[in-house]
Amino acid sequence: MMTRPKLTINSRALVCQDNDLRGEIFVGTVLHPQCKVLATGGPIMFGNGNIVEENATIINRGPEALIIGDNNVFEVGSVMEGIKIGSCNTLEVRSHVKAGTWLGDECVIGTVCSTNENEILPDRTVIYGTKNDRRVFSGNRSNQKQVHTRHLEYLMQILPKFNHARTSS
Repeated sequence: MMTRPKLTINSRALVCQDNDLRGEIFVGTVLHPQCKVLATGGPIMFGNGNIVEENATIINRGPEALIIGDNNVFEVGSVMEGIKIGSCNTLEVRSHVKAGTWLGDECVIGTVCSTNENEILPDRTVIYGTKNDRRVFSGNRSNQKQVHTRHLEYLMQILPKFNHARTSS
């Protein structure tokens, strides 16, 4: 028999019911249906404004808290097994942040790309291509925050129309 996860949900968060949540989770974000947040070791603490899409998986197997900053996007099928993630990062479709990895701020893990285990990625690192090439982004992301805010607003309006929401437990 599965125990019900201990959820603490921020009043501005939206957590759909049809997902797999285990362990102690502090949520200040949007969790789509069919995502997995598995705090099998220590708790998982989300900042504000994160988006966890369908079939994305966030796992904390270690004893320490997994701290997730603000305004991150975990796209469809992405896997986060790292130990810390900053703010404004994007894990694209089917990307994988492997165990023991730290992500700085404004990093992008490209579609089907992955980190190495126990890696520390500096701010604005981009992993891309079939060989997981890396570079540091030096451009301007000024419109990214506005796009992310609109995305959150849209999800907060649309998801409750088609999905039941969870409350704190």
